[in-house]
Amino acid sequence: MSTPIKDCLQTLSRHSEVIEQGMGGEISMETGTPSPVLVQLRQASAVRPAGEDGFRLHPRLREYLSDHLQLFSSYQSLAEIGSKIGQMQALWNELDDVRDSGDRDITDALHSLIQTTVFDIAHALDSNILFLQTRLSTRYGNVKSLDAKKSQNRWYQKQTAQLAGDLNRLAREAERIERHAEERGIAELSNFLRRYLIARILPWQQGLSEMQTLIRKEIFRTREVETNHKLLARMDLLLRQQPAWRGFEADLPEEIPAFLLAARLKPFRPHAEPLDGDRSISQEMELLARNLPPKKIEVEQVPPQRYKRVIDPPRKPPETAAALMLERLLKDLHAAGGKPVSLRAWRERDQEIQETMTADMWLVFSMMALRSRKVRVELIRNPPKLGEHFSHTFCDAVVQPKGGIGLRPTR
Repeated sequence: MSTPIKDCLQTLSRHSEVIEQGMGGEISMETGTPSPVLVQLRQASAVRPAGEDGFRLHPRLREYLSDHLQLFSSYQSLAEIGSKIGQMQALWNELDDVRDSGDRDITDALHSLIQTTVFDIAHALDSNILFLQTRLSTRYGNVKSLDAKKSQNRWYQKQTAQLAGDLNRLAREAERIERHAEERGIAELSNFLRRYLIARILPWQQGLSEMQTLIRKEIFRTREVETNHKLLARMDLLLRQQPAWRGFEADLPEEIPAFLLAARLKPFRPHAEPLDGDRSISQEMELLARNLPPKKIEVEQVPPQRYKRVIDPPRKPPETAAALMLERLLKDLHAAGGKPVSLRAWRERDQEIQETMTADMWLVFSMMALRSRKVRVELIRNPPKLGEHFSHTFCDAVVQPKGGIGLRPTR
């Protein structure tokens, strides 16, 4: 069964030579392309008019072939992300406006569009960094003169500067949206932005900064080459205008400096070649080996090391202020006779603890210490946040001892 897609692909396959010719420039009847072939390619939307009689390949088809062949033009534009940033801002503003309406379908659709936009931005930035690295490693290419190289350097310098500005804008907007989403209780969106966008902004900025540094070095190197070319051209013009000129005259001293004279090497002394297979050479080397003095082997006498065993007396760890506070708490719990005691209320009655620890530090410290002594501690939790079913924070803890287990003071 024939479909429009199959017909289009078959047309491209039949006229592949014409498409390859179109990658290099315009095609027309004057370049040898028959009129029926041009009509079929126009019906397949593979070419577009260029002038009165000429045609050119479809831009997307040319881009696909260049990407497939890994060919880039001399003035390749970087992927633009400014519009994507504006789209992300608009989607977040719309999501913030309809969040209180209660329409779950609209909020889910906007959330999905924000995620898709973030993925598009990340893909564009990764492609730009990879493209710049590839181009800089090959010195851009596709230029034939120094002026074209200078123009190409200026082009990529402007491109990277524009991308750096968009990247800074992206960092500000992503942090703003993530902060507002966290304040409004949209934890899923804030976690997504932190993971897939904010955490990758710093590597992108560092990579782009390195690319800009390399481009500036390339511009400086091109200026030096241009200066050298100008000086060389002037010298060539001088030599052509003055063919009888013998060069610069210098007043040399009467004695030639030593560093201008060739240094005399020491005379060579012939010696036996170990790899020579001649019998006389082998006998001579055996005779030399026998006459060598024996090698003295000196064994270093190392005295044995002596060690003295030192046993330190056991040391009693000093009692800290936190340990003393815990002992006072255990005494009060023991004196309570099994009644529940609030740790926050007990702290408010002790002036020393108030000066030493904050309420949050005291609750965590006393709760962990009592649980390590097998004392039952129950947390008084805060009500859950809006939209959540479980509470993750607590404001107080109550100790309910049973039978005085673990409540005996340490001293």
